[in-house]
Amino acid sequence: MSRFLQIFCTILSALLIALAIPNEILFFGSPLIGLFALFPFYIALRFTRSLPETFLLCFIHGALTHLLSSFWLGNFMGYAIFTLGASDLGTGFFEGFFSLGFYAPVLFTKKTQVLEETAGIKSSFISFRALWFTAIYVIWEYCKSTGFLAYPWGTLSMTAYKWNSLTQIADITGVYGITFLFALFSATLGEGTLLLGQVTNSEAGKRRFTSYLQLSLLTLALFLISFTYGFARLSQKQVPVKTMNTILVQQNRNPSRRNENENIVKAQSLTQTQLDNFKAEGKNCDLVVWSEAVLSQRFPMGEVYYRHMPAENPLIPFIKQNQTPFIIGGPIVFNEEKREFGNSALHFDKDGNYAGAYTKMHLVPFAELIPFRNFEIIQKILKSMVGFSYGWTPGKEARTFTIPLQNGNEVCISTPICFDDSAHEVCRALYKNGSEIFVNITNDSWSKTKSAEIQHFVVAHYRSIEYRSTTVRSANAGYTVVIDSNGKVLADLPLFEEGALAYEVPIYERKTTVYALFGNWLPYTLIFLAFALLLVKIYKQRFEQIEVSLDFPEESV
Repeated sequence: MSRFLQIFCTILSALLIALAIPNEILFFGSPLIGLFALFPFYIALRFTRSLPETFLLCFIHGALTHLLSSFWLGNFMGYAIFTLGASDLGTGFFEGFFSLGFYAPVLFTKKTQVLEETAGIKSSFISFRALWFTAIYVIWEYCKSTGFLAYPWGTLSMTAYKWNSLTQIADITGVYGITFLFALFSATLGEGTLLLGQVTNSEAGKRRFTSYLQLSLLTLALFLISFTYGFARLSQKQVPVKTMNTILVQQNRNPSRRNENENIVKAQSLTQTQLDNFKAEGKNCDLVVWSEAVLSQRFPMGEVYYRHMPAENPLIPFIKQNQTPFIIGGPIVFNEEKREFGNSALHFDKDGNYAGAYTKMHLVPFAELIPFRNFEIIQKILKSMVGFSYGWTPGKEARTFTIPLQNGNEVCISTPICFDDSAHEVCRALYKNGSEIFVNITNDSWSKTKSAEIQHFVVAHYRSIEYRSTTVRSANAGYTVVIDSNGKVLADLPLFEEGALAYEVPIYERKTTVYALFGNWLPYTLIFLAFALLLVKIYKQRFEQIEVSLDFPEESV
């Protein structure tokens, strides 16, 4: 295959992934396209003959997939040079680094082994290549979704949302089981395509066909098992152990500081309407949730300010008047002198008292979490480029809150903030700390695109499946939604419209899933197996070199 065709196939693969992920054309994406998305990329990699060539293809694939699927990062409050520019280059180079893994089968395959495969003597290479590619791709997606630079967008699991019966395996494998299935399908299809015209009635041809048939049957079996498990899970009747009457407010307003008073008044109006509706039905509200970054005054001192502001209807008295706990997005102070502030979910009890806060733990790298931001020169550079001189300080505690219910029960809620609900380590820590329901507050309005809102929702909905826990999301512009423990939407609000969603949210019995118990065991296992196999290959090659040197010693002079 020519270099031009390799690059073309790589670009096509990136286009397919971007089209399969929720986008401006297909709002919830397409699992069918997702199944075939890596097929052209696999074909391109099969014809690479050098590591630099493989690096180039991986770089193009990573950078273009990121650019096409997350183009809306360019709207992030003047930070486009970091959020889109730097992240796009970083993603390209990061996937390029994994070219070492993708190229390994070529690097460790001798010419004699290629001849043996062609002759049908060792046809197991067909299955090995497909499984190796699948494992490396899963490891790549795991690594890009973990740690300081974590960005779990642009992933194959995001394409599977519509196949709810398949995504149920996330409570066992996490999202990486879904990535594994989709990548394996593309690799299997790629091997089959390359075998066309090579399978003959000869003994060698039959052996190669048998090996490919075994790979195909393995792929089919894994899909059948996954779908069967999903259908079984979905067929089980869900019975909540308690319910929480909740109001989720979506202001759809610019959250800037200068608009704060009118934003609060608007949120109060939307809230009051639904509170009155609950009362008209003979119900009491258990919790009101406003979105991220509604308040601007830093707590705990901000409590004094909001006892008198906004002047039309002060916030604290409003909460006390309605005798309902609130969760509202706002900042807290860690260290005023060092300008260390936290992006937080503020908890107010039914009497309007500030009852503590959870601070966002997983910050957006280079936008919210800025390396070396304490240095004056970095602050000056940021001030000149984007108008800000400091970012946020990450939270250290997976804090939860206990909300009393009107029927005498109580519920333990966790409040992951925006990007937090995509971070496996954050949500797992919150779950282990007793969380019975994820109450997410988000502000994605800056993205100005429906695809960004839905993509975030798709990433977040997997947390419900992984922990078999209800998730509710209150977002400034969307997607405000209630998600049950199977990842299904129970109620929602339209995107980019103001409104308030009042719903009797089901709370299910806490069950320890395989994923909750072992976390990301699948990528860990694949990493271990990949390194073990590489070490064995290196050892065997080294051993064979020693044998050759013993058989043909150099003549002494």
